[in-house]
Amino acid sequence: MARSTSLRLGTASDRPLYRQVVDRLRREIAGKEPGERIESEPRLTKRFGVSRFTITRAIEILVDEGLVNRRQGLGSFVAAPALKRAPAYLLSFTEAVAAAGRSGSHRVLAFGPTPWRESLPYPEDEPLLALDRLRLVDRAPTAIHRSVISAALAERIGITAEVAARPEFSLYRLFDAAGLPAARGVENLRARAATPEEADLLRLNDDDQRVVMSVRRRTFADDGTILDVVDAVYDARRYSYEAEILRDRVSVSNILSRKPTEQHDASNLDARRDFGPRLGPWGRVDGRGG
Repeated sequence: MARSTSLRLGTASDRPLYRQVVDRLRREIAGKEPGERIESEPRLTKRFGVSRFTITRAIEILVDEGLVNRRQGLGSFVAAPALKRAPAYLLSFTEAVAAAGRSGSHRVLAFGPTPWRESLPYPEDEPLLALDRLRLVDRAPTAIHRSVISAALAERIGITAEVAARPEFSLYRLFDAAGLPAARGVENLRARAATPEEADLLRLNDDDQRVVMSVRRRTFADDGTILDVVDAVYDARRYSYEAEILRDRVSVSNILSRKPTEQHDASNLDARRDFGPRLGPWGRVDGRGG
């Protein structure tokens, strides 16, 4: 059935036609469910009375904003809302998803001993255990979490492959039950290209979608015990980070007076002083996580 001409755009407006299409579609998407198909580009072209190029450009903007996903050969669909992280609160993935009113689940990819490497904050002779999981939000692959914990701590909290595979499993809950609640964490974030394995697991089908947000978090108990180190990889279209950044002259002076080569032990960081944007790395970036 033909659409009413009232949907046609205002050619006398100073706002470009493709932006007017974006505005209209944003409002419509707000009333749709994640995964719901939006009209095809030919139908939108006819409906709005504009060129196919204008519609394609509008859809590309919505994809960049994380509101729409394109599936090759199938069309365009409403994307699931981004998992918003507020750094003032230390939340597990399960808690962050629940706080967003979504349903979280996981699939164990690997569980077992893992070798020490220099980037891990454990003694070289410390036996370590790795837990790799694919994390899903509303059944859509959203993140890959690769956690490393001390084998002794794993035994203390009672984690096994069977326990990790349970639908209700939460690593933070096991820490809580063992009397070692997570007290604080230190995170480093950077955007990078997805590896082929990551692109496959997260269903990043198109080359222009193969961007991920890489997050390394070290979590500590109140007494400074390292609970875990997790290298998390998120579909960048479904991840946003919100931060309140404060400035005072004393802190700025202290930061500027430091030597560039000074390193800070993560267990001794002062959150009021050391957290905020970081520039770098300045060397070669090869697209893989640390």
